[in-house]
Amino acid sequence: MRNVVPRRALARRSRTFLTYALFLALLGILALVIGIGLFVIPLVVPSNPSYSLYDLVRHVLIGVGVIFILLAIGIAIRALTWRTDNTLAESTGHALSEFLNDDYLFLRNVSKMAVGYIDAVLIGPPGVLVFRIVDREGVFYNEGVRWMQQREKGEWTPLNWSPSEEAVEDIKKLREYLKRRDLEYVQVWGVVVFTKSPPVTQITLENPQVAVAFIDELSYKLSDTYFAKVRVEKDDLAKLAKLLLN
Repeated sequence: MRNVVPRRALARRSRTFLTYALFLALLGILALVIGIGLFVIPLVVPSNPSYSLYDLVRHVLIGVGVIFILLAIGIAIRALTWRTDNTLAESTGHALSEFLNDDYLFLRNVSKMAVGYIDAVLIGPPGVLVFRIVDREGVFYNEGVRWMQQREKGEWTPLNWSPSEEAVEDIKKLREYLKRRDLEYVQVWGVVVFTKSPPVTQITLENPQVAVAFIDELSYKLSDTYFAKVRVEKDDLAKLAKLLLN
């Protein structure tokens, strides 16, 4: 199994965000220059009935300029600090490589404008498998997409996030993305993977909407679902790989 990062796609997205940042910065500087210029060279005297509107406009221009410049700085920082790899996904890929051959491609740290961020995607003869990877310890309960955790005193409290909901959203976006590229017949599956196994992490499942597995049990936990049969031709596998790699 090939375990790779779509570096070109990540680099392209970073460049796109830098372009957005530059555009916003230029707009901000322009608004700031015009606003300050209206103070330096007053075009309306205070006695003019329109002076209050004139004063409001130049203050607004300065405010908008500052906001745009701050937004540009934030976007630029985000683009320059974009995570280029996911160590949890990398270790998950290593675990999968022990039983999968080169017909499979494991893409970690997938980040595309059309699908958003996905921890990892496995492309293979059975179809596409979306990964939401969790690095947590504790005792958990999952029903549908709802998750709860048992605290030290034994009480159960809802988690303020749901890896199952995130996986469902990833699956939905990826299906829509493939449909727009005439690959709607490719089945997209999902799995929530916990990197820490028992006894440090324990999970009780009741009708989970998305499959849940520990990292060392992926092969047999998905044997009756994703790995059950071949569903995708080799030509389509190549198309899928090209779409998500580039």
